Amino acid sequence: MRRAMNRHLRLLPLLALLALPPLHAAHAQDAEPQKAPAQTERNQGVPKPAERVGGGFDGQRSETRHQLPLPSGPLAYTAVAEFLPLRDGPRDEAAARVFTVTYTLDGGTPDGVPRGRRPVAFVFNGGPGASSAYLHLGALGPKVVGFNEDGSLVRPPAPLLDNPDSWLAFTDLVFVDPVGTGYSRGIQRDGGRDGGKNGGGRRDEDPGKRFWSVDADSRAMAEIVRLWLTRNGRWESPKFLVGESYGGFRIAKMANRLIDDTGIAVNGLIMVSPVVDFATIRGGGGLLVPALRLPAYAASAAANGLVAGTPEQAAEAAERYAFTGYLTGLAGLDYRRAGAARDFFAEVARTTGLPEELVTRYRGEIPTDVFARELLRGRGRVASVYDGTFTAADPDPSAARLSFDPFLKGTVPTYTTAFAAYAHEWLGVRTEVPFDLLSDRVNRGWEWPRSGQPSAVDDLQAALTLQPALRVLIAHGRTDLITPYMASRWVASRLELPDGQADRVAVTVYEGGHMMYTRASERAKLAADARALIGAALR
Repeated sequence: MRRAMNRHLRLLPLLALLALPPLHAAHAQDAEPQKAPAQTERNQGVPKPAERVGGGFDGQRSETRHQLPLPSGPLAYTAVAEFLPLRDGPRDEAAARVFTVTYTLDGGTPDGVPRGRRPVAFVFNGGPGASSAYLHLGALGPKVVGFNEDGSLVRPPAPLLDNPDSWLAFTDLVFVDPVGTGYSRGIQRDGGRDGGKNGGGRRDEDPGKRFWSVDADSRAMAEIVRLWLTRNGRWESPKFLVGESYGGFRIAKMANRLIDDTGIAVNGLIMVSPVVDFATIRGGGGLLVPALRLPAYAASAAANGLVAGTPEQAAEAAERYAFTGYLTGLAGLDYRRAGAARDFFAEVARTTGLPEELVTRYRGEIPTDVFARELLRGRGRVASVYDGTFTAADPDPSAARLSFDPFLKGTVPTYTTAFAAYAHEWLGVRTEVPFDLLSDRVNRGWEWPRSGQPSAVDDLQAALTLQPALRVLIAHGRTDLITPYMASRWVASRLELPDGQADRVAVTVYEGGHMMYTRASERAKLAADARALIGAALR
């Protein structure tokens, strides 16, 4: 049972790792080639040498200074790339080296807030097994990877551009790679043995595996937040957590964990394409799951010209249908008399753009991977579950299911190459450890709860209750099929908030998919909404 459960859960966002050559959408134009950075933007001087921390731990700390040119004037900032120790065990030994990149403004801040009290946001991606490079070079950091105007992949190598929408303009940033991702690794101890009663364990077991579970991960990442605040003297700063995909689940857990373990209360949570309750996107949610998927299906079909109207219009119509005729139609089906439901199946086919025969075969409940596989089969193409607007030539027309996602696979070499080059050239990182953008080893080794579907709803509810000023922004792409926006709306509508405080939790929807920020216009909107949340949380 548990093995079957793990097999389903590992289909979460940012998991697959095989590389696919980047593909172009029809008529998409490549981004402008990368320009050499201006002298004022280059690292000023040689990075400071590696610094050792207590207990012989080598933090390999590199500090560099830069400028981000903006229409309002340049932002001067300092970047610190370093490893922080995670300690555990009876001897309080370092058990892992966690790679972080911190950006802080130099000099006076634009809003006049003292540097030591400026907001600071801790940023995580998901997986489990994803490094923070997606949000780092995709949306929040001072540099971003260039994509085509419609958010599709460009010809490699992708350009690295100044980010006019960097969140550094309104908050300091700390990007964190959980153990086993990016450059972060577990540390072998006791003669190469690890884990077990006295620090011993199987020699072939990854030393970071002790952190690969829901509880251990949230505890470890909460400790990294505490350690960073302590070392940087930032206890008086307003604190925010940002997480994408499983990272949204992670930060909801962390918000509650920080209160219990360290006495730290955060001011806000920003979740990008999150899953908060797995029962809303996987088995266990009953008829609710297909109903919550339907609007994203309709929006994707409209984007590909298979349903009338714009993606937004198609999604809104599907929202109304999902909890009326669709839900009652599914509930009233008699599989022994499927022919009696012909009109129902025809309506579902019109809503989703799928062939009626396919809808009938699946009795109106179409799995996400089947939708992506079959939506454009007649054109010899497949859609991405991460963005139903991204399509690629069908690599195996005879296959019932695809073994990889065309968009996600294309982003792996894009972000891996970009971040490795950026870390070396701009941040002064010197390491021969391979950069693991998406770790299949972490994902396959992740320990899930033994019963039920994982949920962070109770943790989110507890954080909202214990912190009356806490605000939450949940951001989704309209054509994200793997973590559909309606799932978060459902969760948000069932959070208990006092009268007049419903605006403390907002769900926003953008054009695009799981990584809606690959579209420059949506990246700008996301930054504006994040700035507004941080501003509201501080008033």
